[in-house]
Amino acid sequence: MKSLFLLSVITILSLTIVTACQSQLPTEMSVPPTKPPEPTSTELALTTTPTEMPPTATPTPIPPTSTPTEMPPTATSTQAFMLATSAEEIVGTWFAGSYHIRFDKDGTFRQAYALDKLDSQPYAISSYQFEGTKMVITEISVSGVPSCGKKIGSYEIRLLESDNIQIVAIKDQCPPRAGDVAGEYEPVR
Repeated sequence: MKSLFLLSVITILSLTIVTACQSQLPTEMSVPPTKPPEPTSTELALTTTPTEMPPTATPTPIPPTSTPTEMPPTATSTQAFMLATSAEEIVGTWFAGSYHIRFDKDGTFRQAYALDKLDSQPYAISSYQFEGTKMVITEISVSGVPSCGKKIGSYEIRLLESDNIQIVAIKDQCPPRAGDVAGEYEPVR
């Protein structure tokens, strides 16, 4: 009963409001619209001209972080080869361009940018040992090049027909070292 009463009251109020609003609307447009008054010279001087907003600074994308990538395969020689299995097969000094490497009998090898720097200023000294046909190397010290710390590298030493050696990276946890060590070397005579 109460809800029926409330519904009736709401309906009556709604009709009253609609009727009041309609009575205020003009029924005919007999009066022409008026123009706004012309602005005075003072008002014109104070008028602002809208200006275009400058573009907002767009954030510079952050470059991706350095992600380790797979090492590219070392160029393979077309010469016939045998795989080294012991230090005795590679002991000596070798070069490729300005890179020099010397394998010593004690299981260490040195790298330098010139032959005369192998003893006085090598950029890397590492240890090596053979496990079958795989040479495993670990850094001892470096100077002026990125350190590999205790990361291990596995390489294959190919004894080429030409008496050169080719060092091929099998797997190295330190890509900069792999780039320095891998390659074909000629013996220093």
